[in-house]
Amino acid sequence: MDGTDIKERLLDVSERLFAENGIQETSVRDITSAANAHLAAVNYHFGSKEELIRAVIARRAEPLNRLRLQLLEAYEAEACGGPVPLERILHAFFAPSITLCLQHPDVMRLAARMLFQADKDVRRVFLSQFLDTFLRFKSALMRHALPELPERELFWRMHFLIGAMIHTWANHSDLEWVSGGLCTLENEQDMMERLITFCAGGLRAPISTPSGVAV
Repeated sequence: MDGTDIKERLLDVSERLFAENGIQETSVRDITSAANAHLAAVNYHFGSKEELIRAVIARRAEPLNRLRLQLLEAYEAEACGGPVPLERILHAFFAPSITLCLQHPDVMRLAARMLFQADKDVRRVFLSQFLDTFLRFKSALMRHALPELPERELFWRMHFLIGAMIHTWANHSDLEWVSGGLCTLENEQDMMERLITFCAGGLRAPISTPSGVAV
């Protein structure tokens, strides 16, 4: 293999092992052994394990961000200056993640590891790759679909939305087991539409006060 092949192989193996075993639990030796590469290959191509982690994230985050923004901009152009429906904005956010997961099944499991099991520094590295896109969608929601929702409340609801998305794609097979086969993934489009309906309902829900009274 030439250098490019080895570098891509290291990224592929790292993505799989990080998703399966965790970031801290996966050593450089584990990666190079599985990639059939020299132990020094990670340092040669990336400089360190930390930079390898950044490269693994960026390789998937950059095209995902690009596709999400392209869809959002297309829906905004379609609206001709008018408000973009909430479901359209959510479709722009969710649909590219389906494409990514179908092409690279380890991605959402890796995202779950990054957010829920990695240390704070790794989480910040992961989140920083998506921050600009997150803020762009937040702005679109405030401008088009939820102009009356306070910014603080929108942050909370987008936080819940992202959690629902990651859990859905990373663990949908668990639902089939828990439901005794009642709920199965018949097709990705069906699951996405259910997720959009659920999240749209949550985003539109009345704001509850600490006493539990909706306002």
